[in-house]
Amino acid sequence: MVTNQEKFFYGIGASANGIKIDAFTYFLLFFYSNIIGLSPGLSSLAIFIALCVDAVTDPLMGVISDRTNHKNGRRHPYFLLGILPMSLSYFMLFAINSDWGFSQTQLFLWMLIFTIFTRLGITLFDVPHRSLGSEMSQSYSERTSIFSWRELLQTAGGLTNALLAYSVFFRATTEYKVGLLNPEPWIYYGFTGACLMAIAVLTTYFGTLQYKHNRNAVQSYSLGDLIKQILTALKNRNFILFFFGYLFIASSWGISSSLQLYVTTYFWEFETSMLTFFIPIYAFATFSAFLILNLFTSEFEKRNLLMIAIFVAAFINALPFPLATFGLLPEFGSWKLFFATAPFLFITSTGLVASAIIRESMLGDISDEVQLNTGFGQQGLMFASSSFIGKLNTGLGILLSGLLLELINFPQGQDAIPDANQIFNLAFTQGPFVSLLMIIPFFIFYFYKIDRERHNEIISEIKKKL
Repeated sequence: MVTNQEKFFYGIGASANGIKIDAFTYFLLFFYSNIIGLSPGLSSLAIFIALCVDAVTDPLMGVISDRTNHKNGRRHPYFLLGILPMSLSYFMLFAINSDWGFSQTQLFLWMLIFTIFTRLGITLFDVPHRSLGSEMSQSYSERTSIFSWRELLQTAGGLTNALLAYSVFFRATTEYKVGLLNPEPWIYYGFTGACLMAIAVLTTYFGTLQYKHNRNAVQSYSLGDLIKQILTALKNRNFILFFFGYLFIASSWGISSSLQLYVTTYFWEFETSMLTFFIPIYAFATFSAFLILNLFTSEFEKRNLLMIAIFVAAFINALPFPLATFGLLPEFGSWKLFFATAPFLFITSTGLVASAIIRESMLGDISDEVQLNTGFGQQGLMFASSSFIGKLNTGLGILLSGLLLELINFPQGQDAIPDANQIFNLAFTQGPFVSLLMIIPFFIFYFYKIDRERHNEIISEIKKKL
């Protein structure tokens, strides 16, 4: 049995990814478009190219990690390798200044290079880290508990990053009522996040060294073997359902998250100081999802819990926009409006966090099924897909959001003032449109077939073959 202390030391490493996710989802496009002045279209292109690199490096990292035989296990060595590119490149992303006089091409190259290397550092750490969580226990229910700690602490990392952003770095001043438009604090924001990421990875490295898994490691690195393993995984029906279901969730909520800062600023008209108070709501939602799943996963099937979480998140997310449009909510920019929208945000966030925890746990079960069919563990390859789609949540969201901003001619720069039509279109996309897209993954996961009974059969068969 895995102790709560061990789960904590495992999960704390995910806070590094949480910081990156928060920055890339909510701040990166805003920074380059509104502070630095890079075209949203070029920002989107940089993200798209970085995603193409991820499409190669993530599965490659999974296979390499699966085939590593090291004295510290097949996962831990890569934790240390990821620290420098992850932290340094993240800092450099936000170190650039509009006063440097860079052309659009130079700004594009700067963003592209350091986005790629930040993601590469995350890949080196995150793919083996997710795989380690699956290997810490083969229990159907305990895996959900392990990944609930991972999601809890990943979210805590992101919320800490957001709290520092809104309450420390981007506080409103007499010159900048919207503190996010102040160009000066961004470099300090990037430096702080980079340091916290490095500390988180080092903590999880030393805190989980007792879990050294080299079992079934294979030494061949041939391209033919790599292709064969990927094709084997693609033949697994449950993995295919998982991949495309998660893909639609990631792309949908990636759009919503990337536009959130625009919508809260220009549609809801919340001041930066008000955004700080969303953070306790996210924190409470994450903890609520953590408690709910630890209570119910021993009684209910993961697929059913996932479908409920998706439905609740999508339905509640769609409601505030029409309520505001028909004048059923308080005055825009007021504290009354903040408190009126807070319950919607809480319930939606609880559903999203719960769905993320369940998906990670399901992927561990799928990797067991693949191991039964192939004869050796491919957790790295399996969780590489999760890492890659997780990046799609930010990358594809920024890509599509940037294209949307170009499509509606959203103004750029610190003095940007969008018109009413542009604001309406942004808010509709971020709310009801995203919720409609969630119908697709809801029905995809309906056909997922690994339940508790089937997983017990898989584990029994694996043990017979060992």
